[in-house]
Amino acid sequence: EEVHRNFFHKFIEVGSTILYEKWVKAPQSEEEVKQHMYEFLLAGLPGAFGSTDATHIVHELCRWNKKRAHIGFKSKHATRTYNLTANHRRRILASTLGNPGSFNDKTLILFDTFIKDIKNGTILDDFEFELLEMCGDEVVAVKYKGVWLVVDNGYRNWSTTVPPHKNSVLAQKFVGQSGWNFAFDLADR
Repeated sequence: EEVHRNFFHKFIEVGSTILYEKWVKAPQSEEEVKQHMYEFLLAGLPGAFGSTDATHIVHELCRWNKKRAHIGFKSKHATRTYNLTANHRRRILASTLGNPGSFNDKTLILFDTFIKDIKNGTILDDFEFELLEMCGDEVVAVKYKGVWLVVDNGYRNWSTTVPPHKNSVLAQKFVGQSGWNFAFDLADR
């Protein structure tokens, strides 16, 4: 058992340093962001380049004095939780370090430096995109600066983390507006 424990610690060290630096790469420039936006643009979500959610990993041999902090509301087992950002080609763009499984999305995002840097405008703030909004009975194009991530309803209400809305405008109102004809043409194929 001692051999397994030693191997595990070495494996985790290699995975969290060498492998992480090699395979987990957050976009740093406008060109890199555009590569990740393709699927979102086709879906009619300009400005989005990835999605974020908490990922729980079961921690079966958690010490008894740490177990309570590691049991979340969704699991009977102790877990470590990570806030993971990925594009829709299954590429991991960023992740937090492991946190106790009792952390929910609202707590976990406070430890996510990648998302906080986007929110504060220190990275990826030079990108511009256009959204269509209702102004009375008229649809108008509004320009925005920065990027945003698709999240579920458990996250904080920040402009860079956008959850699904319960009430939305019917897509037919946008037909004929810039970029939307292309998205509807693809959907009809």
